[in-house]
Amino acid sequence: MSGIEVQLSPCVGGLVRTWSDDGTDRLWAVPDDAWLRDTQGTGRLGRTALSEAHFRESAELTDGALIVRPRLPVQTAGGLTMAAQTVELREAKRPSRGTREDFGELLARAVQHCVDTYEFLVIGPGGQGPGLAPLCLFAVLPDGADHAIVVEAEPPPEDSLLWAAFLEADSPSATMSAPLNPETIAAVPLLMSEAIGRWGLDPWDLAFTFGRR
Repeated sequence: MSGIEVQLSPCVGGLVRTWSDDGTDRLWAVPDDAWLRDTQGTGRLGRTALSEAHFRESAELTDGALIVRPRLPVQTAGGLTMAAQTVELREAKRPSRGTREDFGELLARAVQHCVDTYEFLVIGPGGQGPGLAPLCLFAVLPDGADHAIVVEAEPPPEDSLLWAAFLEADSPSATMSAPLNPETIAAVPLLMSEAIGRWGLDPWDLAFTFGRR
């Protein structure tokens, strides 16, 4: 049975939301979520194009399952394969465990993927374009002979102690930049989570958009 292409939210606490092109969205429980949870944010899942420069992880939604295809060939004992992975879906229920840890691990993987590949990451509400507020962006940019990390939050998280040094009066956004090194990379998920946490959204209401300048 053929399905429809859907965008995927982060799989957090055993829950994932799907969005289709017709605007339909639905929250699902994922009974065995380990593979999807560990693979999201790594650049290995198939993607759908929002524009020439913006992409989101996607899958084929069939009756009670996601058919997830790899973005690139996967090495197995038998050689390279583009075989799809089937992820069972059920009616949504309460999260199966704490969501903060799951989201933090996924965000850290996505940030490291962008560091490794020089892609950028934009997090915002699912079902809308990647350039609309609220949003939180992470990118690695050239800085002379080196590179710098940049984190931008719109709107600015004005009551955050972590962001206090980067807030400017009457600015619609706040921007942090620092040299690229292991310490600053480790701080990025904390800064992004701090900004995103003020939007009043659950992790499965969010979409991760990847791209390259």
